[in-house]
Amino acid sequence: MRKFFLKIHKWFALPLGVVMAILCFSGLAILLIKDLAPLFDMNAKELPIYTTIVRLHRWLFMKPENAHDGGLSLGRILTAVSSICMTIVLLSGIVIWWPKSKKALKNRLKISTNKGFRRFVYDSHVSLGIYVVIFLLLMSLTGPVFSFGWYRQGISKLFGQPMPPKGMKMQQPKDGAKQSATNDKAFVQVDTSQIKQQTQAAKDEAKDMKGDQHGKKPKGGKLFKQLHTGTWGGWFSRVLYAIAAFIGGFLPISGYYLWWKRRSREKN
Repeated sequence: MRKFFLKIHKWFALPLGVVMAILCFSGLAILLIKDLAPLFDMNAKELPIYTTIVRLHRWLFMKPENAHDGGLSLGRILTAVSSICMTIVLLSGIVIWWPKSKKALKNRLKISTNKGFRRFVYDSHVSLGIYVVIFLLLMSLTGPVFSFGWYRQGISKLFGQPMPPKGMKMQQPKDGAKQSATNDKAFVQVDTSQIKQQTQAAKDEAKDMKGDQHGKKPKGGKLFKQLHTGTWGGWFSRVLYAIAAFIGGFLPISGYYLWWKRRSREKN
């Protein structure tokens, strides 16, 4: 069983590990700029470096058309797929390195500094990953929410946060509908109750995205954004997310190093 999950861990991380590292480091940069800019009386969103890093984090500089209406691009797909793969990598890592005893757990949480550089990197990869796995899972699970509508709907149901799809789709004309002799366009009579339901759903979504103004638990997009960016716990959670994002960027790099060293040793 461990060998099976080790293969999953490796083959999901190797192709997209670079993107995972970019997402973590760029997310860290966004968090730091947003928190530090006000200290210098600056608006982070007006800084060119901030907008550049946001474009990297969200779309890998490949911004789609209609980006805020669900438009897709290769960059947006890669970032979302990498987030999903990162979730799988993290979960498989938990299975692989889950200790069998308290003594083993104690050893897992230690980093050896006197047994060579490879052992130092290995211990850092395992122990640091254990320390921040919860925060990285929150980031990776909520990341695709902002890219894929189907994922947003699925995770909304999973979290018990109903979130209707963006936009309202009107009923399409059925086959055999009567056509006008003047403009040759099809018309269909739409149930007024359905229109009201769709309109109300759109209003609920807009309210959901803005959050509750009376101190109630945030829903839908607001909740996912807080879980993704670490704003749910004030400055304390943001500090934890900053540390986790830095370690999250380190994990793929250390993983590549360990994989390369193992291949070199097998060849020799």
